[in-house]
Amino acid sequence: MTDDSLISWLTALDALPERLERELPGRWSGLEFLPSVDSTNGRLLDSEELVSYGFRVCVAREQTAGRGRRGRSWVSSGGSGLTFSLARALVPGEAPAPALTLAIGVGLARGLFRCGLDGFGFKWPNDLVTRNGAKLAGILVEARPGAPGRPPALVAGVGLNRRGARGLGLDRAAADLADLGGEPAPDLPDLLYAILVELVSAWEAFAREGLGSVLDDYRRLDHLFGQQVQVVESGLEGIAEGVDPVDGALLLRRPEGLQRLYSGDVSVRRVDRG
Repeated sequence: MTDDSLISWLTALDALPERLERELPGRWSGLEFLPSVDSTNGRLLDSEELVSYGFRVCVAREQTAGRGRRGRSWVSSGGSGLTFSLARALVPGEAPAPALTLAIGVGLARGLFRCGLDGFGFKWPNDLVTRNGAKLAGILVEARPGAPGRPPALVAGVGLNRRGARGLGLDRAAADLADLGGEPAPDLPDLLYAILVELVSAWEAFAREGLGSVLDDYRRLDHLFGQQVQVVESGLEGIAEGVDPVDGALLLRRPEGLQRLYSGDVSVRRVDRG
């Protein structure tokens, strides 16, 4: 789809709900496509329509206050990116699991692979990056506590650079789909369809089996494995040795032994002293 006018954008997405229902019947509780919203995550966190037996999706052409991890913002406007969120209510007794972010990352990667795209990996805890470390996509999983008449819920937000990443004015290297090898970037409806199918499949498998359901794919995608990395906040360094298969903690090899890092506490980066 070369025409990114608002009418063309919305028209191209008209058939998406029916396509999703055909491939994964009974998994969807609603899809909405918005010209502009402050935050797709915020929209779904405030929704009174979340249920535990189906996923609700909010897609926005533009986000005016998109959220990233640890209070950062996600820049997206005018159809240059793909920004959406996926949410469902928790079933009774289900607790939020931090490792869900890793499962969502694998699902996102599988969706891109399904479109013939390659040349990227997953940088713990929540980014897809190119082989040289430029950010291609970010993920933010948030939990909503329960309240009278409103069940607790989880929402996973995704921001993916489709094109024009170098013009976003970010303070770090960014990439878009044109920077990947493989097939040309697909049209928006096909891209969103492939990603949503793989995200829901990965989320459902994670809910049943935990991180082990996606661990092999995660290991193949792991951008940090075997690399010298540094904790941004403290300067602590070590060799990244993958993640704990239970809770998704990053395992850091230090002279004194193995240290565990949790995504809510730290950011890490590869150290290149070459």
